[in-house]
Amino acid sequence: MANDRIVLPPVNAKKTNMTCHFCIVGCGYHVYKWPEAQEGGKAAHQNGLGLDFRKQLPPFSTIVSPTQQNVVTDKDGSRHNILVVPDKECVVNQGGGSVRGLHMASYMYADGSQTGERMKHPRLHTGDQWLETDWEQALALYCGVTKKVLDAKGPRELCFDSADHGGAGGGFENTWGAGKLMFTALQTPLVRIHNRPSYNSECHATREMGIMELNNSYEDAEVADCIVAIGCNPYETQTNYFLVHWLPNIQGITIDKKKEWFPGEEVGDGKVIFVDPRKTASIAIAEATAPDRAIHLDLLPGTDVALFNGLFTYVIEQGWIDKGFIAKRSKGFDEAAKANQLSLDECSKITGIAVAKLKQAAEWAYKPKAGGKMKRTMHGYEKGIIWATTTI
Repeated sequence: MANDRIVLPPVNAKKTNMTCHFCIVGCGYHVYKWPEAQEGGKAAHQNGLGLDFRKQLPPFSTIVSPTQQNVVTDKDGSRHNILVVPDKECVVNQGGGSVRGLHMASYMYADGSQTGERMKHPRLHTGDQWLETDWEQALALYCGVTKKVLDAKGPRELCFDSADHGGAGGGFENTWGAGKLMFTALQTPLVRIHNRPSYNSECHATREMGIMELNNSYEDAEVADCIVAIGCNPYETQTNYFLVHWLPNIQGITIDKKKEWFPGEEVGDGKVIFVDPRKTASIAIAEATAPDRAIHLDLLPGTDVALFNGLFTYVIEQGWIDKGFIAKRSKGFDEAAKANQLSLDECSKITGIAVAKLKQAAEWAYKPKAGGKMKRTMHGYEKGIIWATTTI
């Protein structure tokens, strides 16, 4: 297949739906599949996309590029073209495509390509190398050693190091079988996943505080009064979540939804605060899109705790807290406030952020609205707490 042109799907191409395999956003895509020797025409009635490629199409009619196409090999040896395009009807991405999602066709199995070199047989690690073996020997070794350990010591002597990623349900699909083996069949409590010492959250102790990971709806980003993005770069890591659900808020596009959802309440364009030592692509886009509704708190590396303590202290001093909620839902608040007290002057010296900028960020995120209503502020934060975890 030529790399400088698109092979259009014919009208009778098989069309199926799929979800992007990468991050947790869950963007929808259509997959067109048809025999390698066939090709659709440029007229709308001649191709499966139903678009007229004989003339200039309106912007974003579809997203189609050579990276979204491949020739794959089926189990019977037959070869087929595939084309993967974003689904306009998917409420998550609405026809948008991330760099990762738009490359999904490239890693489908194809003879003569990198994907054709995927492991086809079990391998045995011995010495300092991996050697190909057969399933009989592999299972005999695996099951034999496991049974010996179980018989002699019990399940607490078995330990697993497992993947726990995949996005959009991929993590579940990729590790469901392994999870059944580890937890149900072998019943070991010693499992570590991804980059963690155990089967736990990356956000240490937040579950104990009642904050679970992945706890927000994407509509939270559309109706939030303010979004505080802490050490995260959503344009590059969760492209469509940022473009389809964050940006419309700070552009004022979702203001009608806010009015409908919160009648009689002060609503306006959303604002976004980025906490990051670097100026990321996300910050650049937000500042270019809505410069008066985006703040970049470019703190010195390693001064995050000082920043949060300074804002925490200032917000308490201003009385911008819900005392009833705190009394009902928390313990030791006064002790925490005292232990973490830090003036904005001290905070500024440590973080390198001007006091006026700190005050503006605090007002955007936490100053109550007219009538005393608390701000709906969504916090998205990255490693050190956990990627894609938010609270509102």
